[in-house]
Order: sequence, then structure tokens, then C-alpha cells
Amino acid sequence: MPMDVPPNIHHVGEVTSTMDAARQMLTAANGAPFAVLAESQVRGRGTGERVWISPKGNMYFTLCIPEKSVTPEITPVLPLLTGLVCRAAIMSVIKGADVHVKWPNDIIYAGKKIGGSLVESEGESLIIGIGMNVELAPPVTDSGRASTTVNEVAATLGQPKVTPAQLAELVWKHFFQMISDTALTRKILVTRFDAAMDKSLSLHRRTPTGRDPEELRALRLNEWGHLIVSRPDGTEDTLMAEYLF
Repeated sequence: MPMDVPPNIHHVGEVTSTMDAARQMLTAANGAPFAVLAESQVRGRGTGERVWISPKGNMYFTLCIPEKSVTPEITPVLPLLTGLVCRAAIMSVIKGADVHVKWPNDIIYAGKKIGGSLVESEGESLIIGIGMNVELAPPVTDSGRASTTVNEVAATLGQPKVTPAQLAELVWKHFFQMISDTALTRKILVTRFDAAMDKSLSLHRRTPTGRDPEELRALRLNEWGHLIVSRPDGTEDTLMAEYLF
């Protein structure tokens, strides 16, 4: 797929979720890449079916691409690639912003969450949902990490506000630049994500009843993009699919 794919973003008002809206548009798209950007969602969702609070003012964005657009080597680590894309989009518009990622799919600034992503498939398409706090930081109700917004970061650095539409176009641009890079291997991608992780964060596994009290620390990623953490007793553990607060 060429690096400079013209943005094909459908702007909509309130939807159940942009991922639902994108699924409804798949047939008409006939295999062409497209995205949905909504003003708000009434049933937005995150990893593990968590509710994503979605008031007007933030970026609710779903990108749909043919599965063949991504090499089989990169597909298993697509959540990591998406995190790096979101980080690059913010840092390209807010100069000097020291944005990090948290495994496997969160965007972090100064220890606070800006957004996250969710990757699903439908037939021969990949559906990549991305939510980022642009103007509003919804309250944290499930013992999750405190949140901040893109525009709080911009204000801290004395820079102009960003709109959800501006950010969505930057995400589109950086996504296609990254997946079009023929030199990109899983090893390179994992190395980049590892370097961008905020390893100072206190991490906790999510349990059915809330937050596991055991504090974990990110050490590094293995070659498959799995997270190796340290436990309080000094032992190490490898996480492959867990959700972390």
C-alpha cells in the first residue's frame, strides 16, 4: 500500500461506537481503506469490554483497512504499532511533548492516560478503534489510571489547541507511513515500542473484581512483543494478553 494514502474519513455525529459504524460501512467501502470519526459515542468500548466514556470534544476514531495491507509478521503486534502511531501523531503537532506508551495499547503523558486502542477483525478487514482525550478527561471510575488530555499537554507547553479532526488526520498519515515502511520488521517495531514505554509506571493486573494489589514494573519486551515485568520479590513474569491498570 502506498505511503501517502489520501485521508478517507467519514465525519459523523453521535454513534453507538465508531467500530459499530465502521462495520456497517465495510460493504460499501469495497476493500478501500476508510475511517470513521464521531463527535460522541453512547456505547464506546475499550479493551476487555470496558466502557469508554465518550463525551463531545474528544477523538473517537476507527480505521478500517484490508487485512492484506499489513504483513503477517506485523499483524500480531498491530496494537503496538497503533500505540506508536498515536504517540507520533501527538508529538508531531505538539512540539516537545514527551509522550510515552504503556503496554500494550495506551498513550501516556506524565504518568496519565491520554488514550488507547482496540484491534479487531471482520472478514478480510482489520478494524482499529482509537480513543484519545483531546478536550476532556473523563473521570476514572474503575481503579484505572488518572487521565489527561492532548490540549492540557499543549497548554502546558504553550502551544495551540488541537481539534479531534486534526488529530485524526495525523493518525491516518502516520499509520499509513508506518505500515508502508518495507524495512519495518517485528523486531524493529518491538524495539521502538520498548524504547517508548514509560517503565517508571506502577502496573497492576486487572481482576474480575478490580485491581490486583501486587505492584508490577515493566522491564522489557521479548521478541514477540510480550511484556516482561518484575514482581515485588524480584522474580520476573511474562505477560501475553493481560490487561494492566
